[in-house]
Amino acid sequence: MTINGQQVQFIEGATILTIATAAGIHIPTLCYKEGLLPAGGCGVCVVEDLDTGKIMTSCATVAIESLNLSSDSEKVAAIRNSALELLLSDHPADCEAPCQMACPSGLPVQKMLKLVASRKWDEAKELALQYPFVCGDSLCQTPCEKVCRRSKLGGPVAICAIHRRLCDDVSVEPTKKERSPHKFRSRMKGLSDEVMLELAEEKGKRIYSCGTPIDKELAVYEARRCLQCGCGKPDNCELRDLCGELGIKQTDYTGTLREIFRESGPGGFQFDSSRCILCGRCVRTAQNLGVKIGPACHGRGFDARIGPPLGRSWDDMDVETLTACADVCPTGAMVAARCTR
Repeated sequence: MTINGQQVQFIEGATILTIATAAGIHIPTLCYKEGLLPAGGCGVCVVEDLDTGKIMTSCATVAIESLNLSSDSEKVAAIRNSALELLLSDHPADCEAPCQMACPSGLPVQKMLKLVASRKWDEAKELALQYPFVCGDSLCQTPCEKVCRRSKLGGPVAICAIHRRLCDDVSVEPTKKERSPHKFRSRMKGLSDEVMLELAEEKGKRIYSCGTPIDKELAVYEARRCLQCGCGKPDNCELRDLCGELGIKQTDYTGTLREIFRESGPGGFQFDSSRCILCGRCVRTAQNLGVKIGPACHGRGFDARIGPPLGRSWDDMDVETLTACADVCPTGAMVAARCTR
């Protein structure tokens, strides 16, 4: 066989991707995951038969001898780029929340607030003390609260007051944390106030008054006002990494965005529909495990979505199944407390 002009060893019964990988040739993938039945649905791993012009998915196509393939031809690049651009067109694209991006020290604000909202004080304090620099306490004058998306929905979340309490008023000069160089434009800016507010656990207005201490109950209330608009796995996203690798940027595809909804399950499991790219890895993982209840794909086309089987909920699945599904999820659509990916 020939791939990208290189003679490679043919392996009887193996897929094109397996043969290319064995030869040290990198073909980008997204829905593919080693150990799972290949789906070939994302359009990222495509290759071109240079003799016939035929396009094939390398992860799901069993190779035959004497093929002459390209994984980086102009035709392949155009298809691969379009597939990724279409995924981004319906993706919220907030890898880090605006508050975290504005923070001088890169504090993972929404993670801290989520821990406080769950009353996990020790974990919240441990995280906060890793970023002990705390800004001033004037309403909407701190960088994080200036860009908080709750500002127009009852006032910004009292981020700095919560951070200050967790750090016991310790403050040092900020240390800039390294961030991924690949960023997307946020699609959340186009959501209506009503839709945005639905993303918050607490819909009420800001109660905290600047310059006063914040007690635990008020801290929980304010933390629950957070929209959690950043990704749960911002530094562990294959979609983000792949777009960075291939230089893919968002285009101006227009159309209706899919409904955004969030659901939870046992073991700290969280599902964010807006970040799901319908790769099917979670469904195939549950099938591999042989469990009776696992994630399923519902609907077709633009209405397709991942969720529990009809008549079931995420709570009906065991923690091990949900953790395994979150572990193979290539984006932040599925996150579990014990996710090891």
